[in-house]
Amino acid sequence: MAKSKHVNHAAKPPAIRLVTDGSSDDSPRLKDVWSRSGSKYRVRAVVLFAVNVLLFAGVGSFAFWLRSGERFAPALDGYWDELAQTFRFGERSTVSLATFLIEPINVQDVPMQIPIIGLLMAALISIPILISILYRFWSSLPFIAVVGFLAVMPWLAITLLGSCILASVRPFRPRLRFMAALLALAPTVVYLILAWRGSGDVLAGRIDPIDTIKFIAPWVLAIVAAALAFAIVLTIARVVDYRPGAITPLLAIMFGLPIVLFEFHVGRDELYYRLLEKLNEAHFADIDASLGLEEAIEAKWVRLPMPRPRRSEVRQFEEQKWQFELAADLGPHQSELTRHQTELAHRCDWFKKHFPNSPYICNALYIKARAFDMRVDPAEFRATKWIRFYGDFPSPASRRTWRILAENRPDSILGGVALLRLAQLEARVGDIERAVDKLARVTSGVFRETADSQQRTAMGNPGLFGGVLERENPEVSLGIGVDRLLLEAHRLYALLTANRDPLYGYDPISGPRDPQSPVWFGLLDLDPRGEEYVDNLRRLLDAYPKCQIEDNIHLEISKASSELSHRIRGLEECLERYPAHDSTPEATFRLAVACKNHDRMDQANEAFAKLYAKYPDSIWTKQARRYVQWPMPTRVTKARQ
Repeated sequence: MAKSKHVNHAAKPPAIRLVTDGSSDDSPRLKDVWSRSGSKYRVRAVVLFAVNVLLFAGVGSFAFWLRSGERFAPALDGYWDELAQTFRFGERSTVSLATFLIEPINVQDVPMQIPIIGLLMAALISIPILISILYRFWSSLPFIAVVGFLAVMPWLAITLLGSCILASVRPFRPRLRFMAALLALAPTVVYLILAWRGSGDVLAGRIDPIDTIKFIAPWVLAIVAAALAFAIVLTIARVVDYRPGAITPLLAIMFGLPIVLFEFHVGRDELYYRLLEKLNEAHFADIDASLGLEEAIEAKWVRLPMPRPRRSEVRQFEEQKWQFELAADLGPHQSELTRHQTELAHRCDWFKKHFPNSPYICNALYIKARAFDMRVDPAEFRATKWIRFYGDFPSPASRRTWRILAENRPDSILGGVALLRLAQLEARVGDIERAVDKLARVTSGVFRETADSQQRTAMGNPGLFGGVLERENPEVSLGIGVDRLLLEAHRLYALLTANRDPLYGYDPISGPRDPQSPVWFGLLDLDPRGEEYVDNLRRLLDAYPKCQIEDNIHLEISKASSELSHRIRGLEECLERYPAHDSTPEATFRLAVACKNHDRMDQANEAFAKLYAKYPDSIWTKQARRYVQWPMPTRVTKARQ
């Protein structure tokens, strides 16, 4: 009997444990896309997985294209240098998320970039995590590689590697897939916060504090959109019982939506123009020639916009320039300037050919013309070891481009610059009447009102969200100083209209008509920053004794003095010798400013008072208001009386 009970007890069948999807962390494997062994499902899973990889490769390539204008990063010559740069925590390191928001397209200038970048980042973050959950961890590796090597965002790729491990690898994965996705999102949130906090040096002085929300909104949108993508995809996957195809439709949408928004509300011309603008800034930025060779190479390389050339190419040019800088020779810089001028001209022509209806066409023409006008300042290099460029002494090579710009935008700021440069070129060859006509158009009140209006006006099409995401006028980004433009125009206009010499005509200004003349140049042929400027001015005085512009030439000689005390003495002598000539307002203004900079405040205030009293309508009196407000202090007014 006891034996029977023992046998019956031993024969009792064991309890059956049911394994359900996601019921326990101890389950051997959650159901996923690869769980079905049928050939039909396996083929479909492999095909759709390949489609997902290709679509995501497009997302990564689009992310790199938004920063560089290049569609396939590994094909670039400087690709490995660019990839390595992301691991250098310098001021211009591309690891900073801020560079994505300000270069080449600044979200302050084009606010539509906020949703575009937000949705793009959401796709880069969410898709690898979803793949790791629905296709297993190893399937996410190609997607992580896309982020690192095609989007050239290796730090985000490293972060996503950890996220995918949390989402799909035991023992980290939670019981619920949505909770796993949210847990995996946490490292990317930390990445965004840390990368953003490391952007202070990049953003310093480059953003308006009021617009700070524009630089935070893309990352907030990315996190929210990623969480929403998790909910949608995991719900669809559960409904279809984790068959292949749950991710592909959403991935196609997340890939296509930023591209559609960019194409219709920003435009490819915006990107390529901004890259052109950045290249122009990089080529003509001030350079500290006192740096060591390695510092100079690094500064040059990071200053260039993406895609950057190989470091070896930059090193080759910088080594040659550095050796010549030690000998105070500007020859290599002059050669490099010519190369940069040619490169920018080709880029501008390419832009004009491919985007003939772009609102940035005139901007591109301005960049091209100004590039031809650029020169290296030799006196500045000799004095300070800085390479500085200037473009206010136009070259004949830019004449055609300035003419096209003047004909197409005569009443705009760009047209005003073009008219001034054409007037300078025409005055040099003796076509004074046409030069004066152009200068009169620039100095008219109508031009000033039009220029101010255009600076304040946004682009015609405000975009999908109306005024919230509207863009500034295209010309604003060029930073053209209207006051400086008008000052140059007024000064040249006064010189031409008040100085037709009864004996020499306009020869002292425009150059001699007689080939037997002792000089071949006139005042306007001389570059004020040229190293022989003062000597040539004295030769001009000798060639045209007692000419009508004698006072103007003496003023230029006084202004050219590098010593402040010598400059003050020369200006005083000029005013004593020519107390009531067309150069007197400028000479008085220059004297007042020089005395102020030399801490001779009483003498400076007296000169300002004379300028206000004698020449109230002069352009130089308007300039003086930057230094002293009218009416003058009572003590100074009484002293003048």
